[in-house]
Order: sequence, then C-alpha cells, then structure tokens
Amino acid sequence: MANIATPAQKSQLTRSRVRAAWLFLTPMLILLVMVAGWPLFRTIWFSFTDANLSDLSNAKFIGFENYLAYNDGEWYGVLADGEWWNAVWNTLKFSVVSVTLETILGMVVALVLNASFPGRSLVRAAVLIPWAIPTIVSAKMWGWMMHDQFGI
Repeated sequence: MANIATPAQKSQLTRSRVRAAWLFLTPMLILLVMVAGWPLFRTIWFSFTDANLSDLSNAKFIGFENYLAYNDGEWYGVLADGEWWNAVWNTLKFSVVSVTLETILGMVVALVLNASFPGRSLVRAAVLIPWAIPTIVSAKMWGWMMHDQFGI
C-alpha cells in the first residue's frame, strides 16, 4: 500500500507574513485601481456611447455603433475605416521592430558589460551612471557644463 504524504500546513509565521504583505499592498492596489482602472473603465464605457467632450453628462448608450454599423447599404465605424486599420498595422510593425531591436541591443550591452577586458569598469560606469542619475540632475549638469560663461 502506498503512503500518500499530506502537504504540510503553513506555519503561523508564514501566514502572518502573507497577511502583513497584503496589508501593506492594499493601499497601493486601491490607488492603482483609482489611477489606472477607473479611467480605463470610463474610456471603454464612453466608447459605447455618443459622448463628446463638451457634454459628457448627456451621453446616450449606442452599443457598437462607434465600432461597426450598417446604414443605407454602407458600413461605417472604426472597424470599417481603412485609415484606422493602417494605424493598427503601423503600430504592430513598430512594436515588433522596436521590441526586437531593443532586445538584441540589450543582450549585446549585457554581454559587453559582463565580458572581461581592460577598461571594463570605465565602460560599466559610462553606461550605468546616466541610467542611475535622475534625468533632471543629468540635465542640470549638462546645462552647467555647456553654459557659455562658466561652463567647460
């Protein structure tokens, strides 16, 4: 007869840590829903109405008419618009090319930074310092260096 082991129960310490983690994460999750979720929901909702920016309160629900509708023998709406499909195609092409190139470039930079060669520390510093310094500090430093009176 085979012995089937029962899974070990979580310890009190593990449960306490999980509870504390959720307690600390909850305010951030609420804020994330308010900042990102609510506008996304409203945008999707407004896409199913005839709302315009000058009068959002009197928007009427029209269903999928903004996307695709048939009237007087002709299709209209976003899905019937050739320019919209052209924009979608351009976005997809741009996304594929940029993600591919960024991945390759990132891999090359990582391999260079990991390789052993003379001056490796200098190259690492040259790559990582601009990334680590906040943009505003970097911009201010460049402004001081390029100043026509007392710059370099």
